[in-house]
Amino acid sequence: MPRYPHTRLFSDPHRLVVLSGPHIQVLNTETGHVLHTTANLTGQDKDALIKSGPIRCSGISCEGRHLAIAGDDKRLKIWDLESLALLSARELPKKPTSIQFTKSNDILVSDKFGDVFRYMLHPSAESIVENKANDLLASHENPSGAELVLGHASLLTSCLLTPDERFIITGDRDEHIRVSWYPQGYTIESYCLGHEKYVSAIHLPIFALASLISGGGDFDLKIWDWMTGRLQRNVSVFSTVEPFIKVKAQKSKHRSQDDGNKGEDATKGKGRRKNKGKGKRHTAPSQEPEDSTQTSGVTETVFVVRRISSFVSKSENHIVFSAVGATAIFEFILAENDGQPEIRHFDFRKPVIDFTVFGDGTIWALLDADYPEEAGAGTDNEHKLVREIRWSTDRFVEANSSAVLDCLNSTCSLSATADDLKVLDLYSDLSSLPKNVEAEAESQAREPSETLPERAEDSGAGDIVSTAGNDKGLTKRAFGRMKHKRALERLQQDQSDNPVSPGPDNKRVRANTLDDEDVGNMDLP
Repeated sequence: MPRYPHTRLFSDPHRLVVLSGPHIQVLNTETGHVLHTTANLTGQDKDALIKSGPIRCSGISCEGRHLAIAGDDKRLKIWDLESLALLSARELPKKPTSIQFTKSNDILVSDKFGDVFRYMLHPSAESIVENKANDLLASHENPSGAELVLGHASLLTSCLLTPDERFIITGDRDEHIRVSWYPQGYTIESYCLGHEKYVSAIHLPIFALASLISGGGDFDLKIWDWMTGRLQRNVSVFSTVEPFIKVKAQKSKHRSQDDGNKGEDATKGKGRRKNKGKGKRHTAPSQEPEDSTQTSGVTETVFVVRRISSFVSKSENHIVFSAVGATAIFEFILAENDGQPEIRHFDFRKPVIDFTVFGDGTIWALLDADYPEEAGAGTDNEHKLVREIRWSTDRFVEANSSAVLDCLNSTCSLSATADDLKVLDLYSDLSSLPKNVEAEAESQAREPSETLPERAEDSGAGDIVSTAGNDKGLTKRAFGRMKHKRALERLQQDQSDNPVSPGPDNKRVRANTLDDEDVGNMDLP
């Protein structure tokens, strides 16, 4: 019988929280007994839970008391984990991509429109009424009276707050990583520019808080000095990961509406301009490009880094990561030398949905255990939803079963229908994050398009863009995107030439003198 896989796991000394589809289950960490579960809801509460759809984003408070989740209904729900009672539900402006609690129990939510909003733990009716109107700084409506922290011009894929809560680091689908002050997100400290594809995961190693590790669609992980935006090194990982990517993406054919309407535009000409603007008042704005996508039926390997984490074992510093649709968890030692480290792995033979790292190097992997079997008989372990591995000298070894693991793989296993699993769509990132690969390849093949037209390079932000871009073989959309990227590169160059700037507390922390202890002991703003 089909069952929901576990998609997220949180743990503290008192309780363990596991998310499965739309459900929340709370376990005792010592006995493994289920303390609370939404699977026991009945009546209207059950209907509302199922209607909200699978949990897409989640975050737990620092003290482990509250859980914030959001599903397909675009509602931010706060649960009290002591009793698993729903405390509040607030409407979000767009579908969220990440949720994180601050030390003061504020909630940061990033969304697919490129914005990060800050919500109070307990909503205030006065603030909602006061801020019901559109925030003039936001790119869309703010129905629940949240405070806008910052905004990107692209879909946000990752967001994290530094341990001292002085900076917020965000990554987007357009290859950008931005370091902004917090909560003054309008002040940008630096950009980490160097990715050529989407950014899908960022992490501050627990043993090197002055460094940022990022990954996405590029074939390597990048290590940055995030205070200055300087790229320190690349770690090549794709060749090791590729053999373990079991889930393939459907290759799509993209057809631009500009291409389809080319003949129509030629015949109508000025007629379309004459009616420009009519009817727009009733037209909803669209963020996505107006492209039509058709599935070709051919599969392809798409690389998306799912999560990056770290742990310390004896005197060694370890980086751990996973990729969407891959059956293994990967590890390497982050040493001071610049050489290519050895990438080691532990293969579960089932796609890894997510994983949680504990301080002693123990990792709990959440698996898509019901994914179709490969040729050959599988072991009993391959049918488990959760498996535990531990670091031992130079490799991962599987740990013996425990009361909590047994419960996660039995009592916490919830039945689902085929339609439920289809809606869950565990591997949507494989199709949603990559852009029009064929169009990009075609654009890169054009030799003149590698360089911006001279008139465009010299034009200011308010100048009218010359049509010389079209002479270089670029569409208006591609031309604008390239011009924006060049402007960011110039900004990064200016920052490197003038590295000293005032910090949030009027004290600049220099990256070349910043060590891990200093970063961890920064004063709050």
